[in-house]
Amino acid sequence: MINVAMIGFGGIAQSHKNAHLKFEAAGREKLVAVCDITPEQFTKRIKINLETGKETLGGDFKTYTNLEEMLSNEKIDLIDICIPSYLHADMAVAMLERGYNVLSEKPMALCSEDCRRIIDARNKSGKQLMIGQCLRFYGEYQYLKKIVSEETYGKVTSVLFQRLSALPKWSWNNWYQDFSKSGSVICDMQIHDLDMARYLFGEPEYVECRASTKNVKYDLAHVNLGYDFPLTSIGDWTLNGTKFTQMYRVGFEKANVVMENGKITVYPNDCSAPYEPEWTKVGGIEAEIDYYLDIIESGKQNQKNPAESAAETIRLVEAAYESADNGGIRIPFKNK
Repeated sequence: MINVAMIGFGGIAQSHKNAHLKFEAAGREKLVAVCDITPEQFTKRIKINLETGKETLGGDFKTYTNLEEMLSNEKIDLIDICIPSYLHADMAVAMLERGYNVLSEKPMALCSEDCRRIIDARNKSGKQLMIGQCLRFYGEYQYLKKIVSEETYGKVTSVLFQRLSALPKWSWNNWYQDFSKSGSVICDMQIHDLDMARYLFGEPEYVECRASTKNVKYDLAHVNLGYDFPLTSIGDWTLNGTKFTQMYRVGFEKANVVMENGKITVYPNDCSAPYEPEWTKVGGIEAEIDYYLDIIESGKQNQKNPAESAAETIRLVEAAYESADNGGIRIPFKNK
């Protein structure tokens, strides 16, 4: 039985909590405690961009507002870090150095130097580390990975990723709206699609990014990645009053495949009728935690999203910033 404790109990932590409780019910783990410096977090029902009344914790775990008290009082094997992005690196390093396995939400850190610090701490600790690049585990993207790898519809000819939402205004101390703490839309939301591009197609030859600022630095960004086909990622935090939407549109030699908010449609190039393919719906956060528990139990290597890969995605984010800072110029990436 793996004893789990969470640090941070904001929006994304609710999905983590629900997954932990599911695996607890299955006898694979025990969620023993949650720590958040703001006690009100334990009484609010929180969803991303929305608060909806009172929270029911839903488990028998203990709640703490003091981290040292939790670590002293509880027997813990795995720390699940769900705190603001700018705190990820220091917390991950500290928990690894103290001998815990660590699951940390994305982004791994806000810069490559901090990513290296985390990996060094993991190597010295001998513990497991996984970064929550959860898109790699969602059913919609597992289907895309499969048809790309198997060339179900031929080779890829074009790719468009989009992730669109209102500006996050619900966060603790408005940290999302501080570029130095969140990295804005590129590092917080668009990072999912940049990571997915690498997961599907390997390292791009170059990065080009044109970004604009409305409310937060670079809250709208168009990123082009250098593959043998056009690939564009659009991240947008400026659509105030709208719900979060995500999509991909991938052109193949024989068809276009479009995913919009969980619905996948195949448009054959021979002009036959569009259809919805068969695929398995899987929640990404639940699946990533399932995978990580298996890694801890078995001692296997993390083949699906190793920390070294998450660090390379941060390097890609940095290249996008460099391009945007210089008017969208082409930044070499693969061999840089």
